[in-house]
Amino acid sequence: MPKKQASDGDSAQVMAITGTSEFFGSGLMGRLESDPRCRKILAIDVREPPNTGRKVTFCPVDLTTPEAGHELAALFRSHRVDTIVHLAFLSHPIHDTTYAHELQVIGTMHVLNAVAAAQRGKQRVKKVVMLSSTMVYGARPDNPNFLLEDRPLKKTPRCPFVNDLVEAEQQLQQFAKKHPKVNTTVLRMGCLLGPQADGVLPRLLACSTVPTVMGYDPLFQFLHETDALDALKLALDKEHKGVFNIVADGVLPFSTVLRLGGKVCVPIPHFLWEKVGGFLWAFQTLDIPPSFLDFLRYLWVADGTKAKRRLGFSPRYTTREAVLEFLRSGRLSQAEESDD
Repeated sequence: MPKKQASDGDSAQVMAITGTSEFFGSGLMGRLESDPRCRKILAIDVREPPNTGRKVTFCPVDLTTPEAGHELAALFRSHRVDTIVHLAFLSHPIHDTTYAHELQVIGTMHVLNAVAAAQRGKQRVKKVVMLSSTMVYGARPDNPNFLLEDRPLKKTPRCPFVNDLVEAEQQLQQFAKKHPKVNTTVLRMGCLLGPQADGVLPRLLACSTVPTVMGYDPLFQFLHETDALDALKLALDKEHKGVFNIVADGVLPFSTVLRLGGKVCVPIPHFLWEKVGGFLWAFQTLDIPPSFLDFLRYLWVADGTKAKRRLGFSPRYTTREAVLEFLRSGRLSQAEESDD
């Protein structure tokens, strides 16, 4: 008898996405709903996503618990998952660095251990896509004008937020060496801006008065949130292993960014930032940890050529356009609140 041919539904992907209650997860699920190449989505988070479609199955798993790896492996096997999208990372530093480490580093370990365990069955995971940030390069006085993906990653002193991302990437590198048949992709996103974007810099730019480090005016890249989601979707559609910088075209001095937004700049000496900023951060009255100050002093601009050539990523917004769009959306929301 002739073999039964697989239908489009049978061959479509079954994806497991971590961190689905946040911007990247919910945005990606929205795009996958209309993609016939995706048949089912496992939404893995401690909170149910705000908007779920017909393809989504919510699977409550806490990545910080010791049993998370076993729970994930069982889900991957039972649902015959072939693609993992790991997005369970914080968008900005938090005061509870222990929890942040458990979520981002230990959580990544649980995800990758579960993928490795799922490889033993007939249905194997074929692809792992992981979110990261260009902040993993660190902000250093000896950085080149444009940072390439092959630059060795070094931990940033007293900056656990960035160090967690570096450790997560190192885990994926080790996993990729042990499991070369799994297509592993890392997207190092530039600083995100947009109506839904969160992070240290979006929070800074949302303020009317912005503290800076006296004597420094580094160049910045900003990536519009729409472009970030486009890149994430491309990484799922394409079969390219490796690390990719996802950044917008162009750079702007931080002083220009502040002028575009009509912000009042308050230059503060570095030594004063260290003392007063550390005190305010410790008492949770400041969103900027002192360890972030180097990112307001030194260059950390990434080269996006590789993503353009191999992924076909072409950002719709330049850095300048992303800034203007962010500022425009912020002003509109403030105007609406004042009208109420």
